[in-house]
Amino acid sequence: MCDISNYDLELVVNRLQDAIDVCRNVDSNIANDINDYDRSYPYATGYSRSAMEGAVEILTKIMQSKSQYDLDCI
Repeated sequence: MCDISNYDLELVVNRLQDAIDVCRNVDSNIANDINDYDRSYPYATGYSRSAMEGAVEILTKIMQSKSQYDLDCI
């Protein structure tokens, strides 16, 4: 029996997809406009790092809960 929930996997995929979208929306022509902070390189870097850390955390929990990896679960 597989105990990996689709919710956990969807959460990982959604976090990573959101991070990709944030990175795609970066505008190098923004000149320190406080209203466009979410399109800056520092914001994209921090957002992506957080998404990757969250993905690693969830995937690590999934791996720890499995005594044997089963490809039929995915």
